[in-house]
Order: sequence, then structure tokens, then C-alpha cells
Amino acid sequence: MRQPRGGQIRLRSPDPRRFDARAVMPEGSLTPRIYLIGEAPGRQEAEAGRPFVGPAGTALRAMMREAGIDESQIRLANAVPFRPIQRSVKRGLRNRKPTATELRDNGPFVLADIASVRPRLIIALGKSAAWLFGASMTIDRARRKAFRFQGIPVRITYHPGFVVRFGGKGSRLWRTAVHDLRKFGRP
Repeated sequence: MRQPRGGQIRLRSPDPRRFDARAVMPEGSLTPRIYLIGEAPGRQEAEAGRPFVGPAGTALRAMMREAGIDESQIRLANAVPFRPIQRSVKRGLRNRKPTATELRDNGPFVLADIASVRPRLIIALGKSAAWLFGASMTIDRARRKAFRFQGIPVRITYHPGFVVRFGGKGSRLWRTAVHDLRKFGRP
């Protein structure tokens, strides 16, 4: 990542041993009311070149519908624009969590996008996205606190992938995430 003249941030090709080289760019409204940030793209997102198209995206859209959030008023992105990978002898390429260094190196890309579209609210989904805004505590604690980025309110809740993996639709964890989206996303 480097910042050329004019303040525009350009992506640098990632290390192919640690990342899938296909970038997943932010998408959605260019004048969003809410900016939703996830952790990192998965296999399906890298293949499609779009954020939240896999199982976590399906869950996120269902949660947004339950929370009454209009999808036309949001922008979706990830804290890291490339899929972090791990090689496995048995399973081939697998997803992995981005490291703090990778978040620090790639985070400015999504932060620059946020600064350019100026949403009314940022919702960080999960620990990696929360880290971009200085939240180094558990999600359970962070969701009870308010943060700011360039004067924009930032709220934190569970990543939909985490909710699906450890609770599923209708679980207490699902209801908590929907409650957070509803509460944070009120106009």
C-alpha cells in the first residue's frame, strides 16, 4: 500500500504465499447512511471480487432485513481487501484471520474509502474490523462502547460468520447481533 500525491491510496500486490491476489473492493452506496466493515474476504468473495457474498454475507443480509436496515443505504467492505490464506496439505488453501501487521498495512485502504464517502455511521463486524478503530477488547465489551473515526460514530458487533458458526439463525447470538444492528442503525 502506498499513498501517492493527492492522498489517494493504491493497493500493492500482496505476498502470494499469504494472500489471494484478487482484491475485493468496497461496494454499495457512494452516499451511505451506514458503512459495514467485515474482517477479510473468504474464498467466495475473492472469486466474485465482492464483499459478503458467501455464507456470512447471506447471514448479514438476513440480519439487516430483521433489523430493518435498507440495503440501498449501506456500503460494504473488509478491513483487509485481500483474502488471507493458509496452505494445508489436506485441504489446500484455507482462510485465516489477518494479523495485526496485515491490518495495519491494509487498513488505510478501507479507512480512506470511509473518509471519501463520509457515512453517518460505521459498524465494525468482528474483532479485526474493530481493531481498525482502536478496540482491542472483546466484542462483548466493545459493543457496549462508542468509538469515533474522523468524527463519525463507530459501533461494534459480532461478525455474521461468527454468529453462524457459534449460534446460527435464531440463536441468542443471532438475536444480539440483530438487536445491535437495529439499535445502531436507527436513522
